[in-house]
Amino acid sequence: MDEVIKALIKDEHVLAVATICTQTVDYARRIHDTWPTATAALGRVMAGSILLASTLKDNQKIMMQVKGDGPLKEIFAEADWKYRVRGYVKRPHIYMGLKGEKIDVGRAVGKGFLNIIRDLGLREYYQSSVSLQTGEIATDLAYYLNVSEQIPSAVSLGVFVDPDNSVKAAGGFMIQTMPETNIEIIEFLERKLSHVKAVSSMILQGMNPFQILEEAVGLPVEVLDRKEVTYFCPCTKERVLNAIVTLGRDEIQKMIEEEEIIKVECYFCNKKYEVTVGELKNLNSLL
Repeated sequence: MDEVIKALIKDEHVLAVATICTQTVDYARRIHDTWPTATAALGRVMAGSILLASTLKDNQKIMMQVKGDGPLKEIFAEADWKYRVRGYVKRPHIYMGLKGEKIDVGRAVGKGFLNIIRDLGLREYYQSSVSLQTGEIATDLAYYLNVSEQIPSAVSLGVFVDPDNSVKAAGGFMIQTMPETNIEIIEFLERKLSHVKAVSSMILQGMNPFQILEEAVGLPVEVLDRKEVTYFCPCTKERVLNAIVTLGRDEIQKMIEEEEIIKVECYFCNKKYEVTVGELKNLNSLL
């Protein structure tokens, strides 16, 4: 079971969040038919959005979008307060080879921007952006948190793709200090995190999120919350029809006159929906 835990370092003002989302990322890999580089990039963005979701309240969600000039073009993930996540990559059939022992995500992403959009249940979304620093996702997310939200943060994200293209490990952790955090603890964490092993390696070794956090910070942690992570897309035929209604009577009438079946495909789950001329006429009769 994929899961996320939210914790505090014992007796310290330091937030620690970790997730293992291997099954969830592999499910995304299968439905989007991603090749290794696209799989790694999508998995990192999905894991990042799960970590960010730990800051949400009920009925809120957060979106993480990476747009670069590299071959992948765009990677997008959305997670809600229940740690239900979904995502897609603009160009799924990308494999750029390795950089050292790791998949070269940075080159596939290129230069561009990281956008974070928060849906807080208000009329408008809150959005902020930063320039990509490396395209490796984890470094860029940490930069965003430190610069845009002014929360000192360390982020590690990792995805291990097997030669058969399946995902064998995916997850990440996020460590955030608070204004009350003791300077000695901050310096200790900086030293510890500079030598921590890759999160994908820890997952492959069989560590759970709790063990990953204790390995990362080198101190006991107290769990505040533990939740299951799932891939979830709320798209339905009814949602498709409701979206068409927003186009208005005149636009729907044009579709009716063209007498063509409207075909809609969801970016997130690849489900396909068809809207017939008869259904369009029924919609227009309600307007």
